[in-house]
Amino acid sequence: MRIANCKSGERTFIGLEYEGKMLNFSKALIMYSALYENSIKNFHNIDELLYMDNLYSYIEKILNFILEHEFSYFLTEESFTFLPPILRPQKILALGKNYVEHAKELGDEAPKEPIFFCKSSSALIGHEDFIVYPSFLTRVDPEVELGVIIKKRGKYIKEEDAYHYILGYTVVNDVTARDMQTEDFKKTNPWFRSKSFDTFCPVGPYLVLKEDIKDPHNLNIELRVDGEVRQKNNTKNTLFKIPQIISYISKHLTLEAGDIIATGTPSGIAPIYPENTVECIVENVGTLRNKVIKENSL
Repeated sequence: MRIANCKSGERTFIGLEYEGKMLNFSKALIMYSALYENSIKNFHNIDELLYMDNLYSYIEKILNFILEHEFSYFLTEESFTFLPPILRPQKILALGKNYVEHAKELGDEAPKEPIFFCKSSSALIGHEDFIVYPSFLTRVDPEVELGVIIKKRGKYIKEEDAYHYILGYTVVNDVTARDMQTEDFKKTNPWFRSKSFDTFCPVGPYLVLKEDIKDPHNLNIELRVDGEVRQKNNTKNTLFKIPQIISYISKHLTLEAGDIIATGTPSGIAPIYPENTVECIVENVGTLRNKVIKENSL
């Protein structure tokens, strides 16, 4: 089941993909709750669903209600844009060097324990938004990654309990100012700035609920620039698997509902330039597409 944050004009709504159509789940939820729950649930974005128990079965119930009453024809949104699947994450965390070949192409050995870092939430953009290339940067690289979205607060999470803290999966492009990052590495400085320029974290377009991804460690992952394949791998080749990642991070800091974790990128990094179109593809999750533009072209 794929859901998304969407916008049509000034309206924002939760979209539910069904047979290639985008249904207005927010409108359906108002109708269903008014008829069957003696209340009105008026949710405009996925962030507001994070603490809902049994979300998957609840969405299934709403979808069956739509189909049973043949409401899909007037709940279908014909014109809309995608917003990031989480609008206000407290944290965007990412794994470094989580594929052996990527560590090698950076000139490093495979890490012995997970390496994680933070990207600014102000870097967040959605599907089809522009990646803005600052004029003073000399090399910018896209990085395709499987993203994990956390559904509830957790600290010292055991590996065997990790999936209880996952809402679902998305696609992340960990855009990086590579020359700046390399220079910061040499000076043993943090590389937060190279990861956190505005627009350097496209995410989406969908959030796929975890119940529909039976094995997140067997998904083909690919990045294309103007149709040319740059990165291609499978999530089975990650060094540290999702339960290890969640458990490790939660030892150091508390995970919160809506936090986004990018699980690492494979080898094949290469620069992009203004006018390029970047597509990040994760099997069964979606295709995230963004065009690159010059900073002064807005």
